[in-house]
Amino acid sequence: KKICNEHISVVDDGTIPFNRGSINIDDEGTYGQKTYIVKDGILTSYLHDRISARHYGIASTGNGRRESFRNMPIPRMRATYMEAGNVKESDIIASVKNGIFVDKFTNGQVQIGAGDFTFFVKSGYLIENGKLTQPIKDINIIGNGPKALADITMVADNDKIDNGTWTCGKDGQSCPVTCGMPSALVSKLTVGGES
Repeated sequence: KKICNEHISVVDDGTIPFNRGSINIDDEGTYGQKTYIVKDGILTSYLHDRISARHYGIASTGNGRRESFRNMPIPRMRATYMEAGNVKESDIIASVKNGIFVDKFTNGQVQIGAGDFTFFVKSGYLIENGKLTQPIKDINIIGNGPKALADITMVADNDKIDNGTWTCGKDGQSCPVTCGMPSALVSKLTVGGES
């Protein structure tokens, strides 16, 4: 099913060497692998542990992870990122009349069932008439994951992977993860309470 622009591919990869989210084998004994969640704008897979894979009649993607031996494995991300596109970041910025450029996020939260999210902007800039102007910080970005993905109109050719400081919390468990994406133009999001 097509869910976004054909220039968008999103991957969860447990095989990247020396990566905080990488695992040789998940906590259920399944080998780590590279899984395309979205390939060329088409939803191709979800992240599965053995239980969810059995429910859907497919193979596990090697995403059964847990915080410690005291917890049951559940489907979790490893190193999740969007692949680079084919547009220069400067061309994306130049195309925006009024918007924001976010350099660093922190404290993200996602309501898994609905896909609603909020992220706190640690640093960024206003974009006015195609130029970065005033610095910004301490504001929220609010949106819905599937809608935001569908609203991406351009993806830059720069890869940006985090520096290994993220942890994913789910069902009271925390696991080390990596995430990233190139610069991208999202046409509509709520910024600091205003669309």
